[in-house]
Amino acid sequence: MTNKWAKLSHLLHEGAATGVFSGASAAVGLKGELLWLAAVGRVSSQPQAPPVTPQTIFDLASLTKPLATSLALLLLMTRGQITPSTNLGEVLPDDWLPPDKRPLTIASLLAHRAGLPPWCPFYPKILAAPPEARPTLLERLAAATPLTYTPQTTTLYSDLGFMLLKAVVEHLTGEDLNRFCRRQLYHPLRLTHLGFNPKQQAGGDSLVYAATETGLISGRNTQGEVHDENAWAAGGIAGHAGLFGSVQEVFALVTALYQSFHEQPEAPFPPDLVRFFLHPLVPGGRALGFDTPTANPAARAAGNFFSPHSVGHLGFTGTSFWLDLDSGLLVVLLTNRVHLGRDNDKIKTFRPRFHNAAARLVI
Repeated sequence: MTNKWAKLSHLLHEGAATGVFSGASAAVGLKGELLWLAAVGRVSSQPQAPPVTPQTIFDLASLTKPLATSLALLLLMTRGQITPSTNLGEVLPDDWLPPDKRPLTIASLLAHRAGLPPWCPFYPKILAAPPEARPTLLERLAAATPLTYTPQTTTLYSDLGFMLLKAVVEHLTGEDLNRFCRRQLYHPLRLTHLGFNPKQQAGGDSLVYAATETGLISGRNTQGEVHDENAWAAGGIAGHAGLFGSVQEVFALVTALYQSFHEQPEAPFPPDLVRFFLHPLVPGGRALGFDTPTANPAARAAGNFFSPHSVGHLGFTGTSFWLDLDSGLLVVLLTNRVHLGRDNDKIKTFRPRFHNAAARLVI
């Protein structure tokens, strides 16, 4: 590391020292080129815990929405199996999809404009059900939840919409979301660890995981099992949460989107469709599965230098990425801030400081 990057390194160490997180890894790049990679702290607050490295696996939380569910749907669109205007009634079975959910379109669900509430505590009902029913019960409970506003009239961030979108992917492919994403998205890009339920994969027990917290379900393993209670109760695979990965693999996947957006020779996705996904569905709103700086509820988490033509996402566990589609600036910041308590909100001021410092060094 040269002195040029000393400010960013100092900020990461400051974050660990001041209780923003126990550990973090970060990457900064420009136009697909990795410029800086670093890791600080330990995977948990235990003094003897292993140090975080760029290979440490983090619970990516809601980064699942853009980097798993949304990209799975993008692939299905490239194959002509659905379009943005396809509605749920054309795909999902009528025996559990109620009439008010049948007109909801794929695009409205991806852009959080489908009328669904943000979150519901489904996990007690799921855990009370027979184990064999749990993997598909989450989407059925989401479907049975009443709409809270008229679809397409406003934007309200919702986990429930992505629970239903998982069902779309699985119904059309005949595979669970994890297997489809690993086979069709991640492995072709040589991303070997990105995916759900990492400990159940070959070699998963030998990986090092950043700790989260037990949360609302006591007795849970805090390393290598999804933190989100609804996703955990459903078996670890959900459309809104459950994805795990390292900073290098998140950087590589978002870089693939940038390359596709700009029609670079190595681009793995159709440029026109990527541009459609990464453009806000309504002015000032969210893109399809992705956040934008102007729509983000966390007081401009991307800082002051990412242009309005940027996309990204935040994860509840303390993870994020931001990509400026104009300048090519990409910042991935993975932390385990939730390990120090879900009410620990120091990340809210730390994130924009980190992004501002990164931008000043690059653009």
